[in-house]
Parts: sequence; structure tokens; C-alpha cells
Amino acid sequence: MTLKIQRYYTSTARVSLVVVVLLLNIVNLFIKPAYFLPTNSTIVKYVSSDFVKAIDAAFIEMSDDDQFIDGYRDIGLIFPIPECVNYFGVAEYPYPDKFDFNHKEKVFTMCYQENAGSPRQEVHELVAKTLVRLLNTRYKINLKYSIKQLDTGKLGYFETIKNAVDSGECQVCVATTIIESERASQVHFQCPYESSSYGFLRSTLDPHIVVNNVKDLNRTGVIVGISGGSFYESFIPQISSATILTSGGTQDLLQLVSQGKVHAVLGDINDLIAFKRKPTNNCTKCNVRGFGTTVEMASFTTKNIIASSASPLSFGALFMVLPLLWLL
Repeated sequence: MTLKIQRYYTSTARVSLVVVVLLLNIVNLFIKPAYFLPTNSTIVKYVSSDFVKAIDAAFIEMSDDDQFIDGYRDIGLIFPIPECVNYFGVAEYPYPDKFDFNHKEKVFTMCYQENAGSPRQEVHELVAKTLVRLLNTRYKINLKYSIKQLDTGKLGYFETIKNAVDSGECQVCVATTIIESERASQVHFQCPYESSSYGFLRSTLDPHIVVNNVKDLNRTGVIVGISGGSFYESFIPQISSATILTSGGTQDLLQLVSQGKVHAVLGDINDLIAFKRKPTNNCTKCNVRGFGTTVEMASFTTKNIIASSASPLSFGALFMVLPLLWLL
């Protein structure tokens, strides 16, 4: 009787393990390549290396694409398009053999921040449409695509868009994002497609306060706007004596300039110049100054990349496990 009971439980254990593995693989078919993270109840989407390589290659080609270059110049940006190091002007771009995206069933979604303003919005739209054109041409497909604008008011610029590409809400962030080491550890940047400089716009509020550089903003009574979650928050320690407003994006803060409620706004110099030039912004007598070195900006995808379009748990794993089960 004891032997029969032992055999019964051993057999039951084997069957149970097989059923568990089968169920895991069936679930995997429906959620791949997504995994639940219990720490914050969000879903992280994994993308294949072939998908990311295709996006990377398209941005390398974009930096050398005449149609994109002409569009970039027409927008009126004052800095040149950066060269894609080691690739600029090459005869063949490093596209993988396939674009690992189910374009017949899924919509290819790109995103940038809501209320980006001019010239930022024009740049983002140009980049998105150029990316789709280059992928369609290379792989002879017809991508269904959408461009989503994200509300960054709650989490700030970078965290909002990072979460969007990590969760699969969008596949590519086409917003001009400053490349720096901390961000590069969290997302996968493509080849830069825009260069610019840090800048600040000095409003006409309290003209007796002389501001010739960023350090002059570091005084009690001065009100400075900086987009929340943006790279420009890193300058806050340098102007800690000032009152800092970080609610909303750069365009929201620039409206406070028109209303005479802030002394200055820190941001991308292209955005600040465009705002100053527009007569309806009541800022023709404002001052724009650049500072620091030239920075490069790029799109990015999630850093959650796997070797192939199949997720790590697959039916192949089942066939590897089955022989071991029967050895129990």
C-alpha cells in the first residue's frame, strides 16, 4: 500500500509540473513579451533586439536623409544636425533583415510631450513621419502609425515618456531628449538628430534686476521657471536662492513670462528664441541668452530588450523540462 501511495504521489507531481509549465507557456502566448512587476503594478513590455536595431538604423539614415535635412532647415533651428559617429555618409545602413513588429495587426505608436510648442512640435512630427517613411521604404511595408502626445504634468517630462515606452503605450519616443549618462542607463537612445544649447529667457519683469548669466538668477526675490522632470532641473542647485516654479512644461512656464509673473525661464535656446520672436507672446523686449556647451538630443526606446521576438519562457523551454520531469 505504501509503495502504491508513493507511486501515486510521484505520478501526480509529474503531471502537476507538466500542467504548470503548459499553463505558463499558454499565458506567455497572450502576454509576451510583457511581464508584471508587483512592486508598482505596472506592465513592462520587452522588445526584440531586431526591432531596436531597425529603429537605430533608421535614425542613422535619417541624419543623412535629404528630405529630413531640408525639413529641419525649414523649421528654422539654429544648430546643425549632429553627425552619426562612424555611420554618417555610409553606403549601407545597419538594418537587420526583418522589422520585428506585427505591422498588419498593430499600430506603430510614437510619442512626445503634450503642449510641446513651436518649434518643438514641428520637429517631433517631422521625425515621426520620417521614421515611418524610412521603415516603410526599407522593409516594403505600410505601417499603420499614430503619434501620441503625453501629459507630463504629474510625473514630469522624462519619467512620463520613459514609462510610456517601457509599458508599450508607445514604441518610440520621438521627443528631442537631451542625452546624458543617467538617462542613458534607463532608456536606449538612438543616434542624435538635433543639437542645441542651454538657455534662459529674461522677461521684462523688474527691469532694474540685472541678469547677464545664470548666476545672476541666484538671488532672493527672483522667480525662475523650469520644466518639471526636465534636464534643466539639474541647474536648480546653482540658483537655490531664487524661487523655482516647476509646474507644467516649458510652454506653460513661458506663458507666465507673457503675464509678467516670472523673471526668467530656463530651457532649450531654440524654444526660447521662437517664443520671443512671436509678437503675440508680448515678449519682443525679452532677452535670450545661451550658456554651457552644445548638447545633442535624440529619440529613445525602452531598454528592456530581449534577443528575439519570443519571450524567454517559450515552448522550447517546455521540451527541455519534460525529460527532466520523467527522471524524478
